Amino acid sequence: MIPAIIAAVFITSFLLVFVIVHAVASRRDPVRQRLEQLGGPDQADGRDPGAPLLRKGVDALASNVQSLSGMRDRLSRAGYLHASAVYDYYLIVLILMLACGLIAAIGGLRWHLSVSKLVLLTLAAAAVGGLLPRLYISRRLAKRREAIRQATPNMLDLLVVCVEAGLSFTAGIQKLAEEMRRGCPELAQELKIVTHEVLIGKPKAEVLRMLANRTEVEELRSLAVTLIQTDRLGTSIGTSLRVLADSMRFKRRQRAEEAANKVSVKLVFPLVLLIFPELLIVLVGPALLNVFKTLQNVAK
Repeated sequence: MIPAIIAAVFITSFLLVFVIVHAVASRRDPVRQRLEQLGGPDQADGRDPGAPLLRKGVDALASNVQSLSGMRDRLSRAGYLHASAVYDYYLIVLILMLACGLIAAIGGLRWHLSVSKLVLLTLAAAAVGGLLPRLYISRRLAKRREAIRQATPNMLDLLVVCVEAGLSFTAGIQKLAEEMRRGCPELAQELKIVTHEVLIGKPKAEVLRMLANRTEVEELRSLAVTLIQTDRLGTSIGTSLRVLADSMRFKRRQRAEEAANKVSVKLVFPLVLLIFPELLIVLVGPALLNVFKTLQNVAK
């Protein structure tokens, strides 16, 4: 039984090294890198990137877990917009599953576990390794959404300045993408995508709806609705954006006040469970010791 386990560990290690080397070799292809640079965030030649073997494995894995289009949308909302993002994701999942399973198998052999326990430990470690990338993507998506939400009012103020200075909507968005690169790179990336889509001829309404759906930020959805209505009704863009910016700033202040009001309630549990017992011991402890000593003297 032990030679079979050693052979399984060796085969797993070999497959892990093969997948890593194959991925690194495919990434260093200069022709593919140049095509991806020329094609931007979209795919260079209209086909899915990656080696055929990796594509088949990813398609088989995605058919049981989630569709490729859904995972691609989720990765794009998390900020991974390059063409091979979905294949890189499943490649990382595969590597982590193999690595965690291999580490668990080696640890089980070192601890002299039985075969059933060793198999269960290896499968559990592989499942944890496959779950880690999903948790990371969820955390990054929430963090990116919050960063965009916090930076949207400032972006609207700058957009009002650009529009009132005589710039068009496309030129203003392009200028904002350059100016907000340091302050909020997440929002700057989304604005850059909007600029590219408008320049290639997509309707402004469709581009704004795609921006709202891609970011899942309610403030940007309100911005899209406002700009679409302004374009249809022919009203002033600067006035509409200024009113919307004031409304978003007021909502942000309300959220800050709400979070500040929740702090007192959240501090109750640490105070009662962690701080108050120590204070009680420090304050009442000496008095209790004196009472015990007095009672002992009285008893004697």
